[in-house]
Formats: sequence, structure tokens, C-alpha cells
Amino acid sequence: MEANNKAAKQGMTRRTFIKKTGITIFILTSGSIAFRALDQGVFSSSSGPAYEPWDISKNEYDGPLALVADAILAANPHNSQPWLFKVTDTQIELFADEARNLGAMDPFRREMFMGLGCAIENLMLSAAYNEYNPTINYFPHASDPNYVARITLEQGSKKESALYKAISIRHTDRGAYDIERPIPAEIFQHIDNVIEEKEKVKLTWFKTEEEKKLIGDLIVNATAAIIQDYDMSTSSNMWFKENWDDLQESRDGITLDAQGESIWTRAMGKILQPLSDDQNNQFWLKSTRERHTATAGAYGLISVRDASDNLERMLAGRAWQRIHLYGSTQNIGMHPLNQPNEMSDREKYLGTKEKFGMELKKITGDSSWQGLFLFRLGYALKDTLPSPRRSVDQVTF
Repeated sequence: MEANNKAAKQGMTRRTFIKKTGITIFILTSGSIAFRALDQGVFSSSSGPAYEPWDISKNEYDGPLALVADAILAANPHNSQPWLFKVTDTQIELFADEARNLGAMDPFRREMFMGLGCAIENLMLSAAYNEYNPTINYFPHASDPNYVARITLEQGSKKESALYKAISIRHTDRGAYDIERPIPAEIFQHIDNVIEEKEKVKLTWFKTEEEKKLIGDLIVNATAAIIQDYDMSTSSNMWFKENWDDLQESRDGITLDAQGESIWTRAMGKILQPLSDDQNNQFWLKSTRERHTATAGAYGLISVRDASDNLERMLAGRAWQRIHLYGSTQNIGMHPLNQPNEMSDREKYLGTKEKFGMELKKITGDSSWQGLFLFRLGYALKDTLPSPRRSVDQVTF
């Protein structure tokens, strides 16, 4: 009897020990996961210093600095924010920050100058809203290609616009679009009408299923080519910010929150260890094939007369910013898909046979125009989240 009780006691002790050990491991593991979740901003999406510039209700700037506060919210490549502003009481000078170029992804600075054009458009809209009459002078010193614009400010009357009011709600939408909800014909016409430099900037639409398949396949193929190019892949991945503290410090780059993924996917992506470049590449390719191109409501191509001319690139950037702002007023998601253009630039840089360059010429369809920028649009299925932004103080001197 005593032996049985002793055995039972020993067995209970072992079972209790195993049970308690399991509970302890669970608690420790759960605690570790909870700590990493907090540390990586799982519960803090779109918050912190890196996101404060989007909250215009807390914007304490006035005078010309208020214009810069709006300019820094502009669209730009890989969220590299390639701009610097010199500000006085009567003018704002805009400079390209060459240190923030995309390397092999943008060897001729096509995308960088488009991003600068986007910032100019926001600034000009803000100037009118803030009772200025702005005059712009592009490349005021020909000897300095990075001195891209001087905006002279005179007092004027306040001019409100729907595009200006959309500045703080405009975000790139990389999520899925509603394939059951077509974009009305009048929307395309309204978008055409927001372009001001029609003699220098052309917009072409691809709306039929046949056209969308052609453009979608081209984008997917270009994405596959980019991730197979080591230099391009490395240049692209260096802008992907996975560490929450690094993101809050650098306040730039592409984030997991801005990828259009579900809350669960974003949470797991932050909690788990960072993906390798190859894993990021495969994720990008899969998203491009299964979400971006598969749900595009339509594609647009912005063309200029000379795609190598930095002024024309900036005019195209201004047009893109206006298009994107208008889309935001209509709850239409917009998303640059520039992979064919990036591969075309890469071919020219390496001096290899034009494959994607020839495809771009085909879809442009007119030898007097050169395709510069591809994007998709459609009605989003969920809200988009903002990207981090450097502060006004960080981009002015």
C-alpha cells in the first residue's frame, strides 16, 4: 500500500513537474512574443515621430515652412524623400538630395526627379492655400543640376482646392482592389483634366481585359528580372525597413504596414525574424502577380517628349501627384508599378539589348512620346496606412 502511495506520489510529482514546466515555457515564450510585438510596433502602426508629419492638426508651422510641411508628404520613389529645402521669408529653393538616390534601381535619376516634381506640386497647392502667389523658376543655375527649383512667394489671396485638402490623406495603396467594382468612365475623364501641362505630359489608359493582361504580364516579367539582378535587388531591399526603432530614426523607406497586408500578416511579419533579401524578393514577386496585377482596375502610363530630360520628369511628377491626389478625393487606390521602366533604364545603363525598352515603346504607341511612369488604380478593399516621413527640420537649411 505504502509502495503504491509512494509510486503515486512520485508519479504525481513527475506529472506536476512536467505540467509546471510546460506552463513556465508557455509563459516565457508568450512573454517573449509579447515583448517583441511591443518592441517592433505591432500595436503602434502609423504612430510615433516618423508619422507625425501626416497629422496636419498638429502642424505648428506658418509662413513658407507651412508649404514645406505639405511638400514633404508628396509621393516619391521607395519613400526615399530625395529633397532638401532652403527657406527664407520670400522664397523656397528646392534641391535634389543625391545621397538619397536609388542606385541601380534608378541609374539615370528618372524616379528621383519625378519625386521632386511631386513635392513641387504639393508646395504650389499649399502656397495658394496659404495666401501666396507663387512663381517657379526651374533649374535657376544651369551649372548645378541638383538645384532644381526656386519658388518666389508674393502675398496673394487664399485659394482652396480639393487637391490641396487631399494632401494629408494621399497614400500609396499596395493592397488588393475591388475587381467587382469598375471605375466609371467619367472618373478617367476627370483624371485627364487634372493634368495641366497637356502639351508636355500625356496620359494613356489601359482598361480592357486584353490591355490589362498585356500590361500586367509586362510588370510581372520585369519584377522577375529585377530580383534576378543582384545590384537592383540590393538597391531595392536596402529601403525596406523592418526594425521599428530604425524606422522611427530614419523616418523613410518602405514598411510592412504600407504593403496592404492584413493585420495578422503584418503582426506576424513584425514578430518573426526579418526575411532575407531573397525571401523579400519572392514576396514582392508573388504580391505583384497575385495581388497588384491581378486586381488592377486599370493601368495608366504617363509619357513625356523626352524621358531623359529632368525638367520633363518633374512636370510628369507634378502630373502624377495631381492624379494621385484626385484619386484620394474619390477613394480610388493608386500604386506605381514602374518595374518595366526600371528595367528599361537598367538595359540602357548596362548597354544590353533592349527588351523592356522595346515593350515600353510598343505600349506608348507613339514615337513622339516616351513612356515614363506606369501605375495601377482601382477601388481599395481596405484603408491604406501612411509611410514614415522626415520632419520639416530635417529637410531644411
